[in-house]
Amino acid sequence: MNRRVYPAMVAVLALLMCGCVEETPRIPTPYKVRQINRLPFYFENPESRTAAVSVTSEEHRLSFFGWGEQTDKAFTMQLPDDVSSYNRVLLEYRMGAWEKMPGEWDNTTMLFVENKDGERFEIARAITPYGNSFGSLWSKTFWLDVTEYLPMLQGETTFYLYYGGWDATDKRAHTVTVTFHYYKGKRARNTVFVHKLYDSSRDGNSGYRAWCYGVAGYDIEAEERLGLRTIEVPENVKSLELRVAITGHGHDQGKFVERVGYRTKNAAEFDENYYKFVVNGEQQEAEGYIFYDNSTNYKQAGTYLYDRANWAPGNPINVQYWSIEAPAEGYGTMTLDINLDKFESKMTEPNAEGVAQYITEVFLFGFDK
Repeated sequence: MNRRVYPAMVAVLALLMCGCVEETPRIPTPYKVRQINRLPFYFENPESRTAAVSVTSEEHRLSFFGWGEQTDKAFTMQLPDDVSSYNRVLLEYRMGAWEKMPGEWDNTTMLFVENKDGERFEIARAITPYGNSFGSLWSKTFWLDVTEYLPMLQGETTFYLYYGGWDATDKRAHTVTVTFHYYKGKRARNTVFVHKLYDSSRDGNSGYRAWCYGVAGYDIEAEERLGLRTIEVPENVKSLELRVAITGHGHDQGKFVERVGYRTKNAAEFDENYYKFVVNGEQQEAEGYIFYDNSTNYKQAGTYLYDRANWAPGNPINVQYWSIEAPAEGYGTMTLDINLDKFESKMTEPNAEGVAQYITEVFLFGFDK
């Protein structure tokens, strides 16, 4: 064995022994955002099992209830008191007609569930169809997986409905009926943390439960809108998922500043857009796409085949889901920011007719596995 000790090695050993050389600090591993391959809704019930419990609401006639949250239509449902034996909850969302036919226009309807602290979380958003080609017997049903909301869906539960249209009459209107189906089984994970990140419905500035986009003095990236958020993640959270529900509306002919040679196509309803994540100051490679292919939409009146900003007339919206992978040391305190492409509106007021705007509801769900 070669027992020769080199002078440089002796010097390093001496420094280590006297504590004169600091250990290289460990660089924290970064967060990682990845898109989850999950459908926003189903056209047929995805479960072959029979639900153990199903609870159906009354048929709700949709008319303009008012602008603010305080004017939303409230209703209660008596859901199972004990949900520990269920591993899946599906929301059956039925659109229908009132009296002679549905309402005429494609308008936004939003369904919120209230948690035990009185805070509202959007559980579904759907756009009504153009109703002029339908009669009194028309209906359309969709299925949404809402299992992550399970802690809120027990006992006597309050829900709220918003409808953004004025087309209801005594003889015609859109309707919504909801049914919650509970399926028995052992859960692979439990929801232990729910956190609201962005809520334009509560703090909107366009008059349509939305944030205006690109209007000078009303930056959508401002702190009170899509600005930076700091989240204290509890220690029992082992995985995090984002529910991102962003739909574009308006017919603004402004300019996408960084898109060279791009011609605006009625922002934000008919214009594609992107959103990017910044987690703990680092921009993620993953980015969301705010646009939706409507070429296969079902037949109705109006421009139902036109592609739109994450929605189609007569359907639930295109919600997108993302996982946030934890660093090796766990989540702890983290910051998150969502950024849109920069846009300069032609409008000067946030509630101007046709202003570009986004209805934005972003929630963070934490699970124990």
